[in-house]
Amino acid sequence: MNSVKPSVWAGIIILCLGIVSLLMSLQYTYSGMVGPGPGFFPVWLSGIIIVLAIWYILESIKGKNVSAQDWPTGQSLKQILFIIMSLISYFILFLLVGFLLAAIIFLAILFYREYKWYVTVSLSVGITLFIYVMFNTVLKVHLPSGGILF
Repeated sequence: MNSVKPSVWAGIIILCLGIVSLLMSLQYTYSGMVGPGPGFFPVWLSGIIIVLAIWYILESIKGKNVSAQDWPTGQSLKQILFIIMSLISYFILFLLVGFLLAAIIFLAILFYREYKWYVTVSLSVGITLFIYVMFNTVLKVHLPSGGILF
């Protein structure tokens, strides 16, 4: 019996995430009065993810993206697990404290190993505020600034 390759499973997971993202992005208006609305970018991004996931699945089935190693091991596995745990922590924090604090903490966790503390803090706060301002003022999509605890 032939087992399904891990790369096919990865493609299926990405495809499912793309479909869920597309369905969620359809809740926003696609176009605004003077141009693209808040749903424009998420719809296109989700569509691109879906197309690329299907392409990846087909390439995996054909065997064109074969690697010598199916599953990551050692340091690569640790990095992947670290990012996954950071994302899970971000989602939990997002519900508890809202976007601003959760995003700053999430980015700081990702940056702290590569940058000095003051660069980590500056980047985390700067990127989060930039995203918050862009969504709230330009796209008119209000991100939750507080969660259950605030």
